[in-house]
Amino acid sequence: MPEAATRPIILRRLQLSTAAWRVLSETAADALDLTPATDDIGAPTPLDAQSSSAAWAELATLGLSPQVGEVQRAWMGAVALLLSAPITITARATYAGVSTTSVMGVRGGRGLAVHQRHLCESTSSGTTLTGSEDSVEVTLFDEENLWGAMERLLPPLSSVRAPAKAAPLNVDQVNGGDESLWPVHAPDGTAGDLAGALPVGALPEPLASLAAGEDSNVTLTVQSTAEGHPPRMWAGMWSVKDEHLYSVRTHNTAVSPQLAITEVPPGHIAHELIFAVVGAHDALTNVQAKA
Repeated sequence: MPEAATRPIILRRLQLSTAAWRVLSETAADALDLTPATDDIGAPTPLDAQSSSAAWAELATLGLSPQVGEVQRAWMGAVALLLSAPITITARATYAGVSTTSVMGVRGGRGLAVHQRHLCESTSSGTTLTGSEDSVEVTLFDEENLWGAMERLLPPLSSVRAPAKAAPLNVDQVNGGDESLWPVHAPDGTAGDLAGALPVGALPEPLASLAAGEDSNVTLTVQSTAEGHPPRMWAGMWSVKDEHLYSVRTHNTAVSPQLAITEVPPGHIAHELIFAVVGAHDALTNVQAKA
């Protein structure tokens, strides 16, 4: 018998204006009595009549809407994957003057991702967003291909996009022992990078280079939500400098937050994300078992 065809990582991909995404997600939310999509992605202000009309025309051209005020049933269900997802993943990254925001929702073995690019500017106090593209990418995928769907949205660096690989248990913090913990006061209004967060000149390499300006950074959060229970959150942050990947963790102390920076192998981001999503599923299963 012939082998079954391998399903593609991305089952469906659409490029929409931010206005069209807003209309699509808000219409699905109203019809299904769900909370609208996050404000992190899409049109930042309410749409006027002209913009709304243009958005509906765009959705009709793409085959997502049979008429104004209605969304095709299949895409109503697809958007519901994000709006009603018990597990939500948010990725923020910067690279080469571009910042990205990606939000994924997974439910019942399927997932939907929404991705938007922004322009950013690096300053002595961090990375500041200066504008956003009037376009979002929407992709539908099987959850078993979660990393494949995520890595294509991250900076095009081999250390960032490498497949899952556990970091060695004896990996050393870059400055060794407790000396790699440094007080940090994160600057306001930044994209979550290290520039401006550490006192340049007071650090050994490579910490000084990271503080002066990393090549790229990635922040991931995984949130699981069970009805009647507070959300469960996991977060991870990584920095890249000269093709080296560093895990950045925050330790809260009685005095002030401190950063622990550890060089990790390529694949560490994928490994930690998959581990966090498995943990989120386990937490939801435990809640259901106790219900």
